Amino acid sequence: MTMTPEVASLRIGRSVTSLEDAMDELLARSGDLMAEMARARVATAEAAHAGQRPMMRIAAMQKNLMAARGELLRAHGDLSQLAETMGIPVAGCPEEGSLASTAGEDMEGDAAVERAA
Repeated sequence: MTMTPEVASLRIGRSVTSLEDAMDELLARSGDLMAEMARARVATAEAAHAGQRPMMRIAAMQKNLMAARGELLRAHGDLSQLAETMGIPVAGCPEEGSLASTAGEDMEGDAAVERAA
């Protein structure tokens, strides 16, 4: 059985959206974990340094998740462009150039956010 480009586009679109939602849920759950860890430290009257190392690891993991989420959005945009060049209509997809295209550009944005804070 041959798959048409339109059917392939719909299936890929559903998969991308599902993965985006799953990554957002993972980010939310990691935020919940971080909050629980901080609350536990306060509630148990532990020293400020207690649990710092695992909390730093969770924070690093969250940063990596955000980077992965950005790459997924860029892939979504690339797939949208590909569909358009194939004459397949797309809706609700990221615009070209809406996100930094390289890790270096992302890091510059991070530095700007840190300076503003």
